[in-house]
Amino acid sequence: MGARAGFFKHQEEDMGWKGIVVVGMALLLGAGKVSAEIITIDREPPQLVELRKAHEAELKSAATPDDIAKVQEEYDQAKKNLSKADGYAQKLSRLEEAKRKEIETINARYLKEQAKLDAATRSAIDEKYGKKIAALNSRGVARTNSSYQGKLEKLEKELIGKNDLAGALVVQTERKKMSTAPAVVATGAAPPPPAKVLPAVSVSAAVGGKDNQVYVNSVHGIAGAEGNISNNIYAFTLDKIGGQTKLVFYGYGNRSGDSYGRVYLIGPDKNRTEVARWQPDLLKGPNASEFKSYTEVRAISADISSHVKQPGQYRVEFQYTDGDEPLNIYRVEIQSL
Repeated sequence: MGARAGFFKHQEEDMGWKGIVVVGMALLLGAGKVSAEIITIDREPPQLVELRKAHEAELKSAATPDDIAKVQEEYDQAKKNLSKADGYAQKLSRLEEAKRKEIETINARYLKEQAKLDAATRSAIDEKYGKKIAALNSRGVARTNSSYQGKLEKLEKELIGKNDLAGALVVQTERKKMSTAPAVVATGAAPPPPAKVLPAVSVSAAVGGKDNQVYVNSVHGIAGAEGNISNNIYAFTLDKIGGQTKLVFYGYGNRSGDSYGRVYLIGPDKNRTEVARWQPDLLKGPNASEFKSYTEVRAISADISSHVKQPGQYRVEFQYTDGDEPLNIYRVEIQSL
């Protein structure tokens, strides 16, 4: 095969110059012969023109080192200032609200369990000291003296039966001496655990006139969920009826006023009528552990004149319906004015 060499002459009109440019030499092997040929180029291939235009367009939007450095700085600042990120404040607010609700739920559950614990502990204390008081009363001074008197009387009869009149006279003298000794009032048997119905300790007091009376019961009661109820019914014996009759009570929860309930009046005719309600916005007072006097507690009153039509026994019943707290009842009054 020979070789063929070609010299290329390039005519550049677009660039404002003309001439012959040797762009290369090619050796074409063929049959041992070498030939040279000059090629004249008078235009650029259209493909090259398109490529150049595309490249120039890309250069206009290409990122420079300065552009990259600027975005990198923005990125670093964004990581340091999370609160300024789009949507961050709203999402954080929703998280905080969810957290608050969860805390409220946990706290409410805790307060319920605390109320149960308080009630169970109070019941255990009542039982413990009820037994102690009963034991003391069983050997109290009054009971001991009464027993001694009975034994003296029995001995006196035995001596008379034996015709020992002198001895019987001595025993009789001893018995009379015991009967004239200062009486010691026995406290009686220990009270049973708190019952739902408790007779009221009614106190009549003049309120603006001799015909006005206020019946008061200051026994501590609790109106709560099942298992957390004690002394929630108060009995009053009304001797006379005035022109207006009001029910007034003082109560609050263990740690807050989150309690709801209804108050019923049961008259001598046994009819049971709702006469009042309690709810958080009506309750105000100290926590149960800090309670000192009913005067620290906001009073809730209701006109019950239309339900009190005759003297007799009336009962006021407190019934819990909802809320995280039971109602501690510190004082109940029926005012006949």
